[in-house]
Amino acid sequence: MDAEFDLELRQDFLVEAGELLQRLGEQLVALETAPRDSELLNAVFRAFHTVKGGAGFLALEPMVLLCHHAEDLLNEARNGKVALDTAHMDGLLQALDLLNDMMAAVSAGSAMAMPPTELLQALTPRAAARAPVAAPPPVTGAAEPGAIDDNEFEALLDSLYGSAAPGTVVPVPLPVAPPAGIDDDEFEALLDSLHGKPSQAAAPAPVPAPAPTAPSAAVAAPRPAAAAEHSVRVDTARLDRLVNHAGELVLLRNRLLSLAARLGDESLATAAGELDRVTDDLQGAAMGMRMQPVGRLFQRFPRIVRDLARQLGKEVDLVLEGEDTDLDRSLVEALADPMVHLIRNALDHGVELPADREQAGKPRKGRITLSASQRGERIVIAVSDDGRGMDPDILRRKAVEKGVIDAAQAARLSDSECYELIFRPGFSTAAAVSDISGRGVGMDVVKTRVAELGGTLRVQSRLGHGSELELTVPLTLAVLRVLMVRVSDRLLALPLGNVQEVFELADGQDRELDGRLVADHRGRALPLTDLARWVGTDAGAGRHVVVLHIGHQRLGCLVHEVRGREDVIVKPLGPLFADASGIAGATVTGDGRLALVMDLAGLVAAADTCSASPQKEV
Repeated sequence: MDAEFDLELRQDFLVEAGELLQRLGEQLVALETAPRDSELLNAVFRAFHTVKGGAGFLALEPMVLLCHHAEDLLNEARNGKVALDTAHMDGLLQALDLLNDMMAAVSAGSAMAMPPTELLQALTPRAAARAPVAAPPPVTGAAEPGAIDDNEFEALLDSLYGSAAPGTVVPVPLPVAPPAGIDDDEFEALLDSLHGKPSQAAAPAPVPAPAPTAPSAAVAAPRPAAAAEHSVRVDTARLDRLVNHAGELVLLRNRLLSLAARLGDESLATAAGELDRVTDDLQGAAMGMRMQPVGRLFQRFPRIVRDLARQLGKEVDLVLEGEDTDLDRSLVEALADPMVHLIRNALDHGVELPADREQAGKPRKGRITLSASQRGERIVIAVSDDGRGMDPDILRRKAVEKGVIDAAQAARLSDSECYELIFRPGFSTAAAVSDISGRGVGMDVVKTRVAELGGTLRVQSRLGHGSELELTVPLTLAVLRVLMVRVSDRLLALPLGNVQEVFELADGQDRELDGRLVADHRGRALPLTDLARWVGTDAGAGRHVVVLHIGHQRLGCLVHEVRGREDVIVKPLGPLFADASGIAGATVTGDGRLALVMDLAGLVAAADTCSASPQKEV
């Protein structure tokens, strides 16, 4: 086969098979709770079967062998010969893990080992009194097991699509879905004829594959014109370039609107208004192309919950809600690790052991709900459990014992402020260190990562009834909506999603508490930071306060002027500014000036260097 065509076929396989394996994890966990669900059984069987077919075309024999054993077990279950138990599911999940490792090897161009004998034996249907399933028979005449030579491959293409004129290149889609003109049974029989079929006693009689020299009329007959394509796969780098260009247009739009307002030219204002409308539409379309359903993030968690619950000896149902909520693809990966920490926390610290739940009058099986929704231009993801909830008194005592705060500070904390202690570095309520928790790391990492993404965290809990951790992030990171402020003669951009409110500081409203400057605001002590000191000017502190919600903290920033909202594109400042805390990048404002875009997580870390630094116990 042509090397370029083979490379394209391999890339298509990685994409299509990767999507199948991503869904397979969630499907297998669901199958464990409903092992006789015929629809689930068929879906899981077909996933292994079609991955085997694609792997066979690429002569990936270890992958073919592993999928063959998995589908053989599943076929026995489909035909009622085997009842899938926990051991079977362990084997299928291990097979999925190994397939993902093999996919990584294919992507890297590395060699892959044959699957271990122990795993193949675990996938052998024990209820059927037969010898272990043999490896799929090699295709007759192939140079190596599972491979087909060029002549056989061309004959296969002709049998599927008809003979092409000499010298014509026939486009071949990867067989992860039945080709047009062939029904499912014919397609499966075709794959089986190439790569072996499941157990003969359990499987229905296969439909003979079309003979290469005399294709059947149903296959060789001219096909009707294909339906119009409704989607196209585009390299993500191209999408990023499109989004960047749309962002540059946003900046140009901002400058023209500012210029039109300053000159008072009606014609220019009309043209700028039209550009504003078109730019908004283009920006929205470009953003939409970056979006993915949050279900792509959620689908990895049923497996994590299943394995961790077994490790902890707990029984838990995971409920997923709002999986079709759209999220910027960059955030899907960025949120993966923080979400794992939140779910592990709910399982380990929230949900009780079955016996303890029964004693408390609860069902033995706990419940963790993972939900997503959109609120304006923010995405809200919540992890809630029906477990023991948090005891504020225990949190106060543990915080003092570990030196996180002193007794006087602990006494002043409200219950809701006590819940936020879990985000402090080094804080843990675990009585002993384990592989899962107790080292005082995890939730502080979540706080830092969420703040880096411009997100916020909120904790609610009710003793004996459970807890909820709510994570809020921007809908997209490509175009940032900011509040532009002036500090002395410098412009700073604060992410608008973190801005709670703006107010002017009255005389006597600020005071010192525990050596830090705070403002009495809405019945609470609001910690303040002086951005004039932060930027290194001697202009004195401003009297306007921008209240920010950063991670789980509230912080008031003193500025000289609040200028208004803008949509900006953040540009990196380069390696010379890599160590500058609190700066995410720069942007050009509507009037052509340069503004620094604030990294709020870094701002909190750097606030201790300012005279008005945030008070960490509130």
